[in-house]
Amino acid sequence: MRKRNLFIPLFAAAMAFASCSENDFELINPSVELGSEEQTRSLFPEDDGSRELNEAPHVNARRLLDKLTAEEIKERTDTLGRADITPEQYAEIQAFAQELTKGLTKDKEKYTACFNWITSNIKYAYEYPSGGPVDNNPYPVFTKKYAVCQGYANLLFIMMHSLDVPAFVCNGMVNLSYMTGGHAWNYVYCDGTWYVSDPTNGGSFLMRSPGSYSHLYPSSFDIALYEENGVYYNYNEYNLNIYKIESDENVFVVPFSVRDLRVASLNPTVELPENIEELYIGKNIKSLGEGYIGLPEKAPGVKYVYVDPENTTFESYLGAVYRKNGNEYQLTYIPAAMKCLELMKMETIYKNTVYYQNGIEVAIITPGTKKIENWAFEQCPNLKIAYIPEGVEVASKAFADVHPSFQIVRGDYTNIPSIKAD
Repeated sequence: MRKRNLFIPLFAAAMAFASCSENDFELINPSVELGSEEQTRSLFPEDDGSRELNEAPHVNARRLLDKLTAEEIKERTDTLGRADITPEQYAEIQAFAQELTKGLTKDKEKYTACFNWITSNIKYAYEYPSGGPVDNNPYPVFTKKYAVCQGYANLLFIMMHSLDVPAFVCNGMVNLSYMTGGHAWNYVYCDGTWYVSDPTNGGSFLMRSPGSYSHLYPSSFDIALYEENGVYYNYNEYNLNIYKIESDENVFVVPFSVRDLRVASLNPTVELPENIEELYIGKNIKSLGEGYIGLPEKAPGVKYVYVDPENTTFESYLGAVYRKNGNEYQLTYIPAAMKCLELMKMETIYKNTVYYQNGIEVAIITPGTKKIENWAFEQCPNLKIAYIPEGVEVASKAFADVHPSFQIVRGDYTNIPSIKAD
């Protein structure tokens, strides 16, 4: 895609105010370009009729895994993931697993032997009999034989991996009469068939029979799923998620679907290329991550975001993203490379509305705002000026840990004509 010219609201009239110095004018006239919203409509991804993953989590998970080829399954599981284990520890477990499965030729036989050994020998405990919390990394579970669910799953995964049987760890929730809450278990691929394996509770189920394990609600897989056109997908926080992007373009349009399944989340865990300055988010995206961590930390070059007006979860306003909550809006994402933030109209700007933003140099408060609470803007070390309409109540610590030369200028700066940057 060809690089587009953009525009950003710039404030030529600011020079007329005696309270603004020449340096202030340079600040509020950044060399950033922004474009009109109307010129961008055609860039939103179209609804392609792909399947929305809106069934029970265990059914959604099955649909995702069914899209993988046997070769992809082998490749995706050929990783130690988040396992914390040394080569020496791995080799010891591998030698044991090979001896345990000696003479067995089928992957299902090897899996069953390791599964049975774990369920027969590992004891569920939060603490060791001698005291202290159990260590759920694979090797301590193998040697000390105490663990909670995460430890059971970690050990089964390492044993399978050491035998070249595709498997991975899954995290989510469990709902049993005697056990409800967070849980960890495995998916194991044997001889062309997926098994859902819960060694903690001694359950092993055919994935193609979802009714047998409907008490398990998978929320994330410890493997990647697909790669299409430089976009990488995984299953995270109950969503088909984009976690990595490779692109040489300045503009990135978030895909609507992959392999006929609708993409619902944009929560990168790998840093996006710095050349990506604009993001276009369609109506399909319902999540930017539960903690809203991925984009703020992993998108250093993004200056402006557009959200499809048909999106029912998010809305964009002058480049920032807000979450819809009835008739109210919560500021959710400020692009890391954005210098000038003009906030959507809010009656009250609450504590931590804008925080840990190194890029923001200018803040513009929209008329209709009545109050800015203490610490509404916090840890914004480059924020030097805020334009606030007359009559807005500003708490004494509304702007905390901002630039040493920070100042407030009173007046309505939202309707000053934009000018194109050089």
